[in-house]
Order: sequence, then structure tokens, then C-alpha cells
Amino acid sequence: MDCEYCDSTVEEHDPVYVAEGAVDAEPMGFCNYACLTTYVDERGLADGAACNWSP
Repeated sequence: MDCEYCDSTVEEHDPVYVAEGAVDAEPMGFCNYACLTTYVDERGLADGAACNWSP
């Protein structure tokens, strides 16, 4: 599997897999957390997102 961000072979690194939505969704592979973080930042995927916690 190739990294979604840098196209390197995921298994040759310290891979991270992410799946959105349904439990059986096909995961996206990233070489490591650096590729995942950069992918999210460059696409603005976390813009406007927040976790709210209220006891």
C-alpha cells in the first residue's frame, strides 16, 4: 500500500492507518504520523473542528 501523502510504501516505515465512516471502510495508509499530520493540515481537514467536553 502506498502512503496517501508521499506515495512511499507504507509497510517500509512506521505505518498509521485511518478509516472514516463505517466500520468496514477501506483504510488509508500513511508512512507515519508526520505524513498523516501534514496530509490533514494541507487539506484543512481539521479546520473548524473541535471536541467539546462538558461534565
